[in-house]
Amino acid sequence: MALDNLTAVLYGVNDIRLEQTPIKQPAPNEVLLKVGWVGICGSDVHYLTHGRIGEFIVKDPMIIGHESSGTVFKLGQNVTKFKVGDRVAIEPGVPCRCCNHCKSGKYNLCPDIVFCATPPNHGTLRRYYPHPADFCYK
Repeated sequence: MALDNLTAVLYGVNDIRLEQTPIKQPAPNEVLLKVGWVGICGSDVHYLTHGRIGEFIVKDPMIIGHESSGTVFKLGQNVTKFKVGDRVAIEPGVPCRCCNHCKSGKYNLCPDIVFCATPPNHGTLRRYYPHPADFCYK
């Protein structure tokens, strides 16, 4: 049975479309979330109205949203700290985990951080979204 994965995709300035997108399976250290809530952040609005924030430019279609919470729907094979049905919030900035900033506990300063809904990275405004388990919080 196919699941519905309605998704908000930003194509450019004032061009956002609701589309069905594939549901990605979780990688070994990820959880697949059934997204329950996504706040609309000022950055989402800015990408919609300006197509960019500084050097981050929407060049290709991008799924918006990053202030999110949901329910664990499926576990990656290495995930042990969650179970299906757990309610979680996500940390939308996932760092490299290897640099000096990450190792000293200041992962927010990681130069290689991957942040949801910041070009070219997709965000969370969809029904099903995979995210690293170590950046999910019960």
